[in-house]
Amino acid sequence: MHVLAICATCGRHSLLERSLRLFLEQDYVGEHTLLIYNNSAVPQRLAPLQLPDNKHVMLINNNINSLTGLQYSSLGAIYNDIIKNVDPTIYPIITHWDDDDLFLPSHITQGVWGLMKWGTLAYKPKYSYYRSAEGIVLSENTLEPSIFVDTNHIKKYGYSLETTEQHLQWVNPLKKEGEITVDREGIPTLIYNWGDVERFTFKTSGDFRNPENFNNYRTHSVDHGDYVVTPWNKEEVEIYYNQVKNVKKNSKEYGLKLPK
Repeated sequence: MHVLAICATCGRHSLLERSLRLFLEQDYVGEHTLLIYNNSAVPQRLAPLQLPDNKHVMLINNNINSLTGLQYSSLGAIYNDIIKNVDPTIYPIITHWDDDDLFLPSHITQGVWGLMKWGTLAYKPKYSYYRSAEGIVLSENTLEPSIFVDTNHIKKYGYSLETTEQHLQWVNPLKKEGEITVDREGIPTLIYNWGDVERFTFKTSGDFRNPENFNNYRTHSVDHGDYVVTPWNKEEVEIYYNQVKNVKKNSKEYGLKLPK
């Protein structure tokens, strides 16, 4: 099953380079594609990559809403432009690869395994890691990047134009129709990341009631780097993999097995 990982990004060059390395480290044996949708007015390009046959990376530069002809004004509009050109016969599964979050190497493997096991339109483990300046714990929440979902479902419902609520437009119908499996014993592979104390990252979900939320996100997203997206070295991301070994919560409290 071919998995499309959608990474909508703007002015987060360093984070994007880290995110690219996290994708390259995925151990999924099936085909998987990272779609980087750079919606900044400042274009980026990919450094040359040597990829195995089952791994693909695409980069699109576009900051204009196809419906309005103006610059984007919400995250939902960005995602709607992305999804309208996705062919579900080629990419039957979608996951969201947020550029500021972290993903263990088994993330895609476990997501596809969960979809195949349960047979619902979407799957997620009940728990994911939450990383802050205080450390890493296990957390329970919607955590959209932990969800693997049928592409046709996303295309049917699309994304809300309300920033921070963009995913609810497709998540809520899954819950209502009982078409999302939240697996208590699912292995957590997402690290929802609020712990980049060494680099400021504006979080839209941290200011969701502010009507200027999206504009503030744009204002604070000004890292364009050298305009060439070059993946971090493997050793640079291994620190994150090692951090989950020191998770503060004991896995027995949750009745699940943690990655070694």
